[in-house]
Amino acid sequence: MQKFNEAIVCGISLLIINVVIMFSSSVTGSLVVEWEVFSIASAFYSFPLLFDWVSMSFSWVVTYIASMVMFFSVGYMSEERFLGRFVWIVFFFVLSMNFLIFVPSVWGVMLGWDGLGVSSFALVIYYQNKKSLSAGLLTALVNRVGDAMMILSICMLCRQGQWSLCYHEEGFLACGMSMVIAAMTKSAQFPFCSWLPAAMAAPTPVSALVHSSTLVTAGVYILIRFSEYLNEVRGGLMFVASCTLMLAAIGANMENDLKKIIALSTLSQLGMMMLAISFNESSLALFHLLSHALLKALLFMCAGAMIHGGGDTQDIRLMGGLWASMPGTMACFNAANLALCGMPFVGAFYSKDLILEKILGGDAGLYMVILVVVSTGLTIAYSVRLSFMVGWGPSNAVPVSCYGDEKWQTGAMYGLVGAAVAGGSFLQKMFIEFNVVVFTFPCVKKVVPICLVLALSISLYLSLKSPSLKVKSHFFSSMWFLSNISGQPMVFNGLSPSFKFSSKMDKGWMEKGSGRGAYLNLSFAGVKHHFWQSLKVTGMVGGGLLFGGFSVLAL
Repeated sequence: MQKFNEAIVCGISLLIINVVIMFSSSVTGSLVVEWEVFSIASAFYSFPLLFDWVSMSFSWVVTYIASMVMFFSVGYMSEERFLGRFVWIVFFFVLSMNFLIFVPSVWGVMLGWDGLGVSSFALVIYYQNKKSLSAGLLTALVNRVGDAMMILSICMLCRQGQWSLCYHEEGFLACGMSMVIAAMTKSAQFPFCSWLPAAMAAPTPVSALVHSSTLVTAGVYILIRFSEYLNEVRGGLMFVASCTLMLAAIGANMENDLKKIIALSTLSQLGMMMLAISFNESSLALFHLLSHALLKALLFMCAGAMIHGGGDTQDIRLMGGLWASMPGTMACFNAANLALCGMPFVGAFYSKDLILEKILGGDAGLYMVILVVVSTGLTIAYSVRLSFMVGWGPSNAVPVSCYGDEKWQTGAMYGLVGAAVAGGSFLQKMFIEFNVVVFTFPCVKKVVPICLVLALSISLYLSLKSPSLKVKSHFFSSMWFLSNISGQPMVFNGLSPSFKFSSKMDKGWMEKGSGRGAYLNLSFAGVKHHFWQSLKVTGMVGGGLLFGGFSVLAL
């Protein structure tokens, strides 16, 4: 009972912090609190805290989702022996994310950035099996690339004589590129996106937190803070975001694993956020980030309840008919799916609508417009497919009676469903209040893209499921072979020639023919030469003495 109390107390504490942040965010304006740690000569080391509408709104979403995740974990991980350890790791994870949000300096960013990396690795390998270890190592190694780029960009910023990330010199191309690459690894952009589906080996409450508002959004948040100084790299960021958007949208329609479909959906929405940043609309990216975080946490919670109630079954082809046995879970699941699709006046409709209007009304070009419209249509396709196969499709394996709503899980889901459905409308009022530019299109121009998106979603879904594309299905489902390249079998296949080269050449012929091997060979040859030479001289001397002795006796 004590381990349950720890999770409940942690959830209540996060909820109280969330209420405090919500009331504090109602105060307009920005507040900077700076503590001078020490100063040496001309170097000034301080610990600042930045409280503005960006940081307060993001922290409110993070703490609210974390509190609901704690309540959800009480029911989902009821049989877990080390629930207390899990609670403390999650608390450290949330603390690291808030360091990243509120501390606009080199030290705060590094504390939050590395804290997210370490705690995410501990959460991914929580089940301590081979699959979890492989996914954790892949996550850690990819994020290490971003850590190196972040340290490099920080070193470049330190050349300006200050440690804040809010004031830089414009036109710093190398620093902007390093920051973009670091954000790409953390937010799983192409070609660093293979770790995101692999991290589904973590417990589902971890996925609800990590893949909604914390780890994967850290890179997007850094670029939002740094967006004014990315003018030189916006073209490359646009290309990367468009590739990620198309890759994830197609892959989600080819996937049958419930958690991986939702993870690829997260990847698709992260691509849309990066696309908004590449168009110099960081406020829209933050708007979509917040509204998406609320609904995606709800989606993962619903998926966890289905998996937990169905005997750890994650294949959607083995599910079906859950609307009768899990009505509360399916109601929340369908509401989150509708909010993800962008149904009018629900959830992410407000943010996605503004991003699409910006792309359609700007100078993005025909190919970019087609790509974004097709990807949006594919979002509708896999969301409808998921709801139909899980909720109303026939059950193929697990009996429907095995499923059922659990009070702690459904309670946490009910706490998020209101924010997921009405969060977009609430956030829009806040963003308009802070003078975010809003685009308006005539009614005819808004209806035509909607009809085009629906038609493309139906046609593309049917074409992706046609027999002619079965040969290419592995290409799409493996994320353009990125999963194969970075996965464990490919690593072992790549290490096997290296092992043979090391054993046959490096420890074999090269060891004998160069360096210490040549020295040992020459030393051995010298010893043998000395031995045989000494033996020959000794034999000749002995033979001469013996012959001389016989000659003396004969005389």
